[in-house]
Amino acid sequence: MSLPTQDQWIRKAQQQFQELIDYLITHSQQQTRIDRVERGLFSLLLALGRTLLEAFIAGAGLGDAGLRIPSGDRTLKRSQKPRRRWYRSIFGKLAIWRWVYAPGSKKKIEHVPTDARLGLPRGEYSYVLEDWLERLCVTEAFAEGVDGLASLLGIKASVRTAEELNRQMAEFAEAFRFEQPAPSADEAETILVATADGTSVPIRAVDRRPSPERDESQAGDHRPGTTRRAYVGAVYSIAPFVRQPQDVWDELFRDQAAPRRPQPQSKRLWTEMAETETGNNTGSARVFVELAWDVSRRDPERQKTLVCLMDGEQKLWDLQQSWLGRSVPILDFFHVLKRVRDVSKLVEPDVVPRREVWVSEQVRDLLEGRIETVLRRWRRLRRLTKTWPKSSRDTLASALGYFSNNRHRMRYDVYLAQGYPIGSGVAEGACRHLVKDRLDGTGMHWRLAGARAMLKTRALYLNGEWDEFVEYRIQQEQQSLYHTAA
Repeated sequence: MSLPTQDQWIRKAQQQFQELIDYLITHSQQQTRIDRVERGLFSLLLALGRTLLEAFIAGAGLGDAGLRIPSGDRTLKRSQKPRRRWYRSIFGKLAIWRWVYAPGSKKKIEHVPTDARLGLPRGEYSYVLEDWLERLCVTEAFAEGVDGLASLLGIKASVRTAEELNRQMAEFAEAFRFEQPAPSADEAETILVATADGTSVPIRAVDRRPSPERDESQAGDHRPGTTRRAYVGAVYSIAPFVRQPQDVWDELFRDQAAPRRPQPQSKRLWTEMAETETGNNTGSARVFVELAWDVSRRDPERQKTLVCLMDGEQKLWDLQQSWLGRSVPILDFFHVLKRVRDVSKLVEPDVVPRREVWVSEQVRDLLEGRIETVLRRWRRLRRLTKTWPKSSRDTLASALGYFSNNRHRMRYDVYLAQGYPIGSGVAEGACRHLVKDRLDGTGMHWRLAGARAMLKTRALYLNGEWDEFVEYRIQQEQQSLYHTAA
């Protein structure tokens, strides 16, 4: 068969380049508005890029290695005629013709010299197009990502294709993470913080089965498993920030600006959902395995102070004991503050200023390490609430149980004096930004495999590791396909 040569494609590209120059001169003379020229130039540049890519493909040839080639103890035969495969690039869909080799005419193709020479991907989509499409899809809904790519490049991909590409990329995420070097830390960053939190992801009916990590907010829902728990873990280093309880109290109740505090450094996020239902394969357990591994890499000699900062979910604290037992356990103070405010609405339901005074008194005691004083006060209060509605009594009982179970994690006067953080904003923000913003949009319901894949790729994107991850994935696939690095 006769195909255009590389020289012919180059001559066409030269003609297209001249058309670019002519276009520029013409619209300069016509004083066309610049944005219209910009759009026109981009369209012409895409056409030129397609031609140049065709020229590059033609330069690779058809890959004719002879009628027969040895392969171990067998012989591979060349196909009777060149075979076509499609290649979807950022410049459009291209046909690549080449000879293929197999043990027989109806046997599986085992060697394609041109594919190896060009480093073609396993599927039709180019690595660049896949990168750009998935970069859009990890930040917004698949349909919006597909539409965004179409509006930029005029390339139409289906939502199903975008979803499948994301799942394929996610297969490489864990291996990539384990091969990354531990981030370097400044000598001043003597505190290592591990934090975790969970949130819900809406799951499609086919995957709605009861789970030990079902969202607690769905406990009264007659449809078991309408959501599944996603757990986010983070590790970061930070310098000590010594404060007095009064400093925090002033910041909360006097709107007094806090001193400039050190910021978390070298933060890395990871997230997991339950794939199976037992042992260390639950999402929360897998997150703690990841946290322990990250901590051990960052501080193999255990020279840093390790802090574990979380809310009151008992399952997470049980895992902390198993995986991060040497850490200083700290209950997130802002979850504590929320409980105090919930109770304050029962104590002072009508007068807001008096309610704030009551809250400030409880907070001062807690910050100064007087958790037992607060517990005694609230227990006396409980004895006086027999006339309260049941819901109010339950709120107070729940807060009392929360504080009692976590009293050994509420030594805030000690933590502040040591310069430890007492707020788990990193995990809270990660749950919202990493999980909720992408997976809990209006009308979204996920298959479990798709949700897990999106969480893994989105975490790498938010960690700032996307470019390295894409290159890693390419190298791994090329090694698998052609037994050589790309």
